[in-house]
Amino acid sequence: MRIGELAELAGVTSRTVRHYHQIGLLPEPERRINGYREYSVLDVTRMLRIRHLVGLGLGLDRIRGLLDLPDSGIEDELAGLEEALRDQINTLTRQLEIVRAARTSPLPEAPANYGQLDELARSMLTNAAARRLEADLTLLMSAGDPDTHAQVRAYAEAMVADPHQRRRLAAAMSELLAVTDSTPEAERDRIAEELRAILATAPMPELQNTRVNTLVEQYRAQAFTEPQLDVLARLDRQP
Repeated sequence: MRIGELAELAGVTSRTVRHYHQIGLLPEPERRINGYREYSVLDVTRMLRIRHLVGLGLGLDRIRGLLDLPDSGIEDELAGLEEALRDQINTLTRQLEIVRAARTSPLPEAPANYGQLDELARSMLTNAAARRLEADLTLLMSAGDPDTHAQVRAYAEAMVADPHQRRRLAAAMSELLAVTDSTPEAERDRIAEELRAILATAPMPELQNTRVNTLVEQYRAQAFTEPQLDVLARLDRQP
């Protein structure tokens, strides 16, 4: 039979057959007087074995050394392949869980580090600016150590436990993010006083991780506008 018939029987293309010749997977028969190569049924079975092993996930470089081995050699190779596939499945399963969690998270672009505390974040995400603020801060927190996570988680759990306080904080943050150059002084004082009252009953934790604490302070200085920073500065003043 000629190369086209061999390729058809093996379910590949003639180009693939020629490639297998080039890399030494399939011996290349001599050309006959008419200039065509003549293939035998043994070539068909070899091609079918190659195709089967490729379908199992073995690379051509590995298959080259397996074709003429006893079955035990192939079994050992497949055992290694099975172990590698199980590792891939475990990795993909973990990644799938992360993607599923991100799809239902109010902050899919940030790590989900606080378990079932998403309701707190949802209550804060009343506008795009709040969403960006919460996502960025979560990313900064993810750069910290376990103690930093524990501090932030404890504060979040305290806020979740008090729905009234959570709603107050969400409303106050929305008002803060709405402050502009035209916001009157009295309104700025009122927002600052509201935030001060909230933080008096549920003070934000002072992060022990110096690096993360510095990053958060730098973010605060750069993420808020000058009018918003003016309101935050009033928090440190005595009422």
